Amino acid sequence: MLSLRDALESALIEDPDNLATHYAYADYLQEQGDPRGEFIQLQLALEGPQRSEAEKRKLQVRAEELLREHEREWLGTLADIPCLEYRFVRGWLDTLLVRDSADKVPCADLRLALGSAQAARLLRKLVLENDDGLVEALLDSPFLHNLRVFQLGRPMNGFYDPSQVVESPDLVELIAQLPRIEELRLFAADYNATHLFALPNLSSLRVLQIYYWTEYLTEYPLEVLADNPALGNLTHLFLHPPPFIGPGIGLAGVRAIVTSRHLRRLTHLQLHRSDLGDVGCTEIVTSGILKRLQVLDLRYGEITDTGACILADCPDLRRLELLDIERN
Repeated sequence: MLSLRDALESALIEDPDNLATHYAYADYLQEQGDPRGEFIQLQLALEGPQRSEAEKRKLQVRAEELLREHEREWLGTLADIPCLEYRFVRGWLDTLLVRDSADKVPCADLRLALGSAQAARLLRKLVLENDDGLVEALLDSPFLHNLRVFQLGRPMNGFYDPSQVVESPDLVELIAQLPRIEELRLFAADYNATHLFALPNLSSLRVLQIYYWTEYLTEYPLEVLADNPALGNLTHLFLHPPPFIGPGIGLAGVRAIVTSRHLRRLTHLQLHRSDLGDVGCTEIVTSGILKRLQVLDLRYGEITDTGACILADCPDLRRLELLDIERN
């Protein structure tokens, strides 16, 4: 039979947004003399919109005192891993950022630390600035069940540098283990994009950002993405192929996206370095997608003045908050 603590933690894992369970868990911990109970109550109280700034400052000071005093206990061996940044929400580890640094994070250490840190069981956001075996090490980790936001790599500043692209052959296997994922931002290559776009567990995904993926002489497999019924909740799609390598985004892929019967909730569409050209502008207009979009970003393509006029003449264009066709 489950203890009360185990029952409350299991309930939070299944429904981490249930405030009543968070309060009950905090009360239980306080009854047991666990200072994390007070910490949870303080962070919950800080969410209250009716509190004055003075009240919030007082609560924040006390929460910071508790965190300084007990964070090593709550983080466990995570506290010993270099290059980590983190944030607590409602007394649980909510966000974890693993920086790319000369001090490489030992993969086995990170896996063991996350697996043993009770406070990481409700982790919502994970950012890995590099792979270096970390993705493989995290496969089957218990915290994956609740992860909502995952980012691998980071956008480059300035010119594209292929030596800076994160290679991650195990990436798709990891994403396949994220049943609640809502946001994927992948600044990486060397993974199977066809398999990624066909995953059946992406029904909660709202934001998909794919930068720098490349496979020699292969276009992005957008027909696969457009045909995936699990992507019905996708609202933001951002695609940016690397320059000078392969064809990137072709007209057929653009046609598949704008006419997809599954991608009906798209409001933000970014198609960089596409060869859709003026014909693609006609495809966009006739598809009716401009009735739904708020932002359309077609930079770095092959659109001429003719294509720009085709877009400008569409009555639905006025619905857009932003149309960007610079550098065509």
